[in-house]
Amino acid sequence: MKKLVLLGLVLTCVVSGAFAVKTSEIEAVRSRTDGSSSELNASDRGVIEAFWENALNTMQLTEEVQEIVDIRRQVEAHKSAQPLSSYASAYIEAAAKYLPLAFTHVAGVSDTARRQLIEQNLMILTAMLESPKLATIAIDRMGQDDPVVRYWAVKAVTNPGVVQSLSNSITADEDAKAAILNALKKRLAVESQPAIQAMITQFVATVDHATAREILLATADRRIAAYKNWTVQNEIMDAKLLIALGSTAMMQSDAEVKKVFGRKFAELYSLTFQRNMLGQDTLSDQQIEQNNSVIVEVDQVVLAKMLNVAKTGVKEDIRRGQLKRIHETLFGDRMREGDLARLYKFDYGKDAGGKAITEPPKLSAPPVKATEDNG
Repeated sequence: MKKLVLLGLVLTCVVSGAFAVKTSEIEAVRSRTDGSSSELNASDRGVIEAFWENALNTMQLTEEVQEIVDIRRQVEAHKSAQPLSSYASAYIEAAAKYLPLAFTHVAGVSDTARRQLIEQNLMILTAMLESPKLATIAIDRMGQDDPVVRYWAVKAVTNPGVVQSLSNSITADEDAKAAILNALKKRLAVESQPAIQAMITQFVATVDHATAREILLATADRRIAAYKNWTVQNEIMDAKLLIALGSTAMMQSDAEVKKVFGRKFAELYSLTFQRNMLGQDTLSDQQIEQNNSVIVEVDQVVLAKMLNVAKTGVKEDIRRGQLKRIHETLFGDRMREGDLARLYKFDYGKDAGGKAITEPPKLSAPPVKATEDNG
């Protein structure tokens, strides 16, 4: 196993029993070069590498929780404020070199709690650097048993800095984008943590890519199945998913994509309405509150825009407990298509005679008491 070599030249002395990391040299390099387009010299790069190596070794030497966190924050604080500068590039290159070595070394720590603590802080550090050039580090750890490591591994490839970098014509990396999306698709198929599921959904909604759209549709199908089985958990996360589906339907110029996403939005959103109308006597107060919140948030953020109207009336109807009329108007019934189907040119399939079905899938009556799982 390859281990980090401690650099005696830059290791600082122990102060009051605590390890400290020398920062004067990295601060000097950063203040002189950050924001500059000129290339760093070999000496500057050496200082950056020495800082990284020293900091990560020191993190592994200390046994104090707060010191581990403080060192991590020191390293975060010295990243560039100018993502396109030569300093920023050199800093991330050093991170890509030394973070994998640190993870490898820490994996051999016998103390489980200490190993877990350091791995978590290394993963948080990776995420806070907000660079798609560190995607491989995160992807390799998305399957960890530790939910904290998994969370930050996913965050490391879905945070705003990564989104911006992948969307920028100068820094866009199509290979990195494809690798990230494929990893998230694989992760979402087995992920049980709602916060991680929601983070993936929000990220793929920002990316114009075929795999991103596949992930959104697959997630919608999974949630639709949970609604039909009355096994929905953490219903509040469906607001983000529905907003992503509706926004995709609106923004896409491809007629087929608009149709597919318009239909998927309608199917899932209709089920939230039906759950509300059928589940008042069986859902818990928390479930009802979450359901109401989803319906109202989606209405306010995306539904009115999809329909090109100033106000839909959904909020008033949900307050009155009378959603049947607006449900039929929006989603259709056995006799006529709804507003969404008309605008986005979809149906809900064909009947035995080949005629278009204008009524969305119906939710069966709830069990005596609605249950929850990881749907």
